[in-house]
Amino acid sequence: MRILVAEDNHAAAQNLADYLTLVGHDVDFAYHGASALQLLNAHRFDLIILDIMMPVMDGLKACDAIRAGEHADTPIIFVTARDTLDDKLAGFKAGADDYLVKPYAVEELYARIQALEARNQRRMSPTLSFGALTFDSATDLVRVEGKPLLLDPTQKRIVRLLLSRAPALVASQDIAYDIWGEEEVDSSALRTQIYRLRKSLPEGMLITERGKGYRLNAG
Repeated sequence: MRILVAEDNHAAAQNLADYLTLVGHDVDFAYHGASALQLLNAHRFDLIILDIMMPVMDGLKACDAIRAGEHADTPIIFVTARDTLDDKLAGFKAGADDYLVKPYAVEELYARIQALEARNQRRMSPTLSFGALTFDSATDLVRVEGKPLLLDPTQKRIVRLLLSRAPALVASQDIAYDIWGEEEVDSSALRTQIYRLRKSLPEGMLITERGKGYRLNAG
């Protein structure tokens, strides 16, 4: 998973990132709520870990803003020293999926992350669709108007990501990250995959916004 950690204590953020990286996740940092929102607007994250007491914008306000935006479904865990019942109720009211009080064991936080991940996977529909285009994760088939397309695994990943965001634009860097992760690849690699995918789709279904990314058109 790609995880955003918003924590104004740099040492605490680094310790948490070291552990999450060790168990196989990619981690980005923000040191206040406004910075977290900026990162969220530029990248796709699978989970957000928020402190509450941060400068510029606190975690509660950041959580409110996230739940009101296009990334409203992203799971959020508050990790904070605020430990009263009223604090916890305020966190859940703002939209948190979980709430953990400092000090904590990183193993407990990771167990909560795994539980959230499993819960979200159970909620995910096996079929994504937009217009005439569908992707069935159970059969790993992409169809247009019910007819299966012969796509390679990379092209299927692109279709799945575009369908999950449709009709919104998906940034080129988000598509590249979904395919290759942190691996450095030539920019032409994504263009080549998009070119091949476009040839397999009906004309006008895959739209390029130059310098920004790609989106699906229902026609």
